[in-house]
Amino acid sequence: MRILKIVVLMLLLCLTLLALFGDSIGRGLSLHLAAMNNRVQRNETTDLDKLQCTVLYNSMIYVGGLAYPEAADILDHYIYGEGENLYLKPDYLRASPVIVKSLKQMRAGESRNVWLEQHEDWRLSYALNGFTLRKKKTKAQLSQHIIFSKDRSIYTDLNFFLFKVRVPDGLIHALDPTPFTVYAEWEL
Repeated sequence: MRILKIVVLMLLLCLTLLALFGDSIGRGLSLHLAAMNNRVQRNETTDLDKLQCTVLYNSMIYVGGLAYPEAADILDHYIYGEGENLYLKPDYLRASPVIVKSLKQMRAGESRNVWLEQHEDWRLSYALNGFTLRKKKTKAQLSQHIIFSKDRSIYTDLNFFLFKVRVPDGLIHALDPTPFTVYAEWEL
């Protein structure tokens, strides 16, 4: 019982520290990742940069995959795949508020490029952004060519609720990913 109390107190202490210093932690991590990205873009990547990127992206795949399985599948395929197309299970896609809204605005036979702001649908934004949505009479189809931009101004915010970490999209190029096309299809 005493150990349980100690664990609970330690968790409360950690949460309190995160609440107090979360913004500083998020800014510090974001600056560190931006500096690493600058080295990647200048082709000056160090072994330590590659190790940190391996840990970062594998954490996103395995831990993040619990809440964001579509994003985890895409990251895993981008880093470890061989460029073949990836079929994404549409379970979440068909329920995404951004996709549902877009499909309601479309006619059968129409295709549309869909972009979103992360706050509109965090889960979708971690997996796809800038995808093509096609509405047929009885089906919806989605696709996106996955190749992360090296532009330093393109990034993804990871929302840890008590703080955010800005990850430059180009940072993943430290791991020499292979571009591919992801797609999904479901009945309307």
